[in-house]
Amino acid sequence: MTQQPSGWYDDPSDPTMLRYWDGVTWTSHTAPRKSPTASQSTIGHADQAPTTPLPQGGWRAQSPQPGPPPQYPGDYPGAGQQNPYGGQNPYGGQYPVAPQSQAWMRGPVTADGVPLASWGKRFGAWLIDGLILAALSYFALQLFAPGYWDTVQQFVDLASTGDQTAVEGQIGKLTEESLKASIVTWLTITAYCVAFWTTTSQTPGKMVLRISVRRADRPGALDLATALRRRLLSLIQLIPFISGIYAVIWLLDGLWPLWDNQRQALHDKVGATQVVEGRQPRRPS
Repeated sequence: MTQQPSGWYDDPSDPTMLRYWDGVTWTSHTAPRKSPTASQSTIGHADQAPTTPLPQGGWRAQSPQPGPPPQYPGDYPGAGQQNPYGGQNPYGGQYPVAPQSQAWMRGPVTADGVPLASWGKRFGAWLIDGLILAALSYFALQLFAPGYWDTVQQFVDLASTGDQTAVEGQIGKLTEESLKASIVTWLTITAYCVAFWTTTSQTPGKMVLRISVRRADRPGALDLATALRRRLLSLIQLIPFISGIYAVIWLLDGLWPLWDNQRQALHDKVGATQVVEGRQPRRPS
């Protein structure tokens, strides 16, 4: 991914002004254009920042170290030609006009310009976490629902004998133990996820793939309410009469980022979260 250098560029919304690009997104800092001539213009050069006082508290721009003008994909447009980012370039191709948005970045991004994680990375992280959770769930069931495995084995043994009456008598006990096991498993997975989401924003699987989860409207680790809301969809598996459709919901949930323009799974939409590239900033101490 090509990073746009920070500096002063043509304001996409007002051709008479300059606007400061911080390397990620447009800021609210603006200043009048210095000159309409190519020989005098500093537009497009990160090393020529205007010193006109800005409206936010009288802050003045600091000139960065000299360097070449930023590079953009494709050729620079010539004089009077339509450039690839919109508008006319009156300077004969002397500099590239700054993009009007972050469309020059590859792939979809969050509202503040952070690249979203691909479905492949999310799936890889899910596989790693799934292996860890399978082991944790097994030990949790042994500790909090020890009768589950015995009940399952008894049901299988009775079914193999062909004794229909005995099998029907075992169904009630199996249902009770299965519900208990489902609750223990859900709590185990929820504790695992919430613990990581609210601290580092990365489960071990996400750490390996270098992705993280955050709120859609701001960076940082999830708060407890958002983390729990992200787990609400999985509660369907515990609700009688409709738990049988959870397999379909689970499959749709996992595949949803493939066609969603924000790459959100269904549980992301419930929790108002997004999975992005990289780590999240730590909370201030």
